Amino acid sequence: MLTLAPEQKRNEMYTDVLKKTLKEIEKYDLDIPVRYGLVLRALLFAHDLGMHAGIRIDENDPTWPVVYIELPTGQVSWHLPQHVDIWDGHDTDIKYQRINEWVKNSKV
Repeated sequence: MLTLAPEQKRNEMYTDVLKKTLKEIEKYDLDIPVRYGLVLRALLFAHDLGMHAGIRIDENDPTWPVVYIELPTGQVSWHLPQHVDIWDGHDTDIKYQRINEWVKNSKV
C-alpha cells in the first residue's frame, strides 16, 4: 500500500474540498448570500493550494470587489459586495486588542 506524505494528503484533501466548493458555487449561483460564503471558502482553499487567487476591485465598477482564482483550466471570478461599514480608524494595536477581547469573552 502506498503511503502519502502529509503534505500530499493535505493537498489532495484541499483539492477535493475546492472541487466540491466550486460545484456548490455553481449550484447556489443565484442564492447570493450562500454563494458569497462559498466563494470565500474557494478562495481560501485555492490560496492554500498555492494557486494564484485573490481579490481585485472591478475597474469598470469600483464598488464591486472581485474574487479571482486561476485554475489550470483558466481564470474564474465572482463579484462580491463591499463591506457595509467604512473603516473606523483602528490601528494594528487596537485591531488585536479587539480580537483578543472577543476571543477571551465570546461564548460559542
